[in-house]
Amino acid sequence: MPAVESVAFFESTTQLQQLFLDDGQELNEQLNEQQNEQDTKQGAKQGIMRVVYFWQNNCPCDQFTKPHFLLLIKQYQHLASNIVFYLAPVDDSAVSEDLQNVEQLPAKLLDRVREDVKATPSVGIWNAKGELIYFGPHSLGYVCNNDTSLVKKVLDALLNKQTVSASTVMGDGCFCPVEAAAN
Repeated sequence: MPAVESVAFFESTTQLQQLFLDDGQELNEQLNEQQNEQDTKQGAKQGIMRVVYFWQNNCPCDQFTKPHFLLLIKQYQHLASNIVFYLAPVDDSAVSEDLQNVEQLPAKLLDRVREDVKATPSVGIWNAKGELIYFGPHSLGYVCNNDTSLVKKVLDALLNKQTVSASTVMGDGCFCPVEAAAN
């Protein structure tokens, strides 16, 4: 099992917002392109939340978070008109076996993205206005379930029309630095 690490996913909220919210950014372009395709199929549905799961195949920490994230997708499946889930690898390795059947889930698989992501596994959540309101780990510590899930708490707050402000999290847990794992 990897050592517990303290990881700052980004240096500041300002850096985080610049990275993900600038119109020219690769990830926003990919999300917008895929969302436009989905909007066309759904009759131009507006105001959809986006949840992006970042992972790298050679990170052993994903064995703790990937099953929970896939469970979240299934739990929120009935809200597919309000939430779109994306799976985003940050390395060039092949998509792992359990994610190869992503067509069976209400989720989209993105091409390799975000060399700027510092550590995985991590999640970004955009509200219905397209504002990044969370980026960080699924949970703090090694346990990732509905009781410890930061992602579930943010989604539930948004669905209950509560205000969630932009934040990034620094915490202890099982994380793999992207630079070391992607080489």
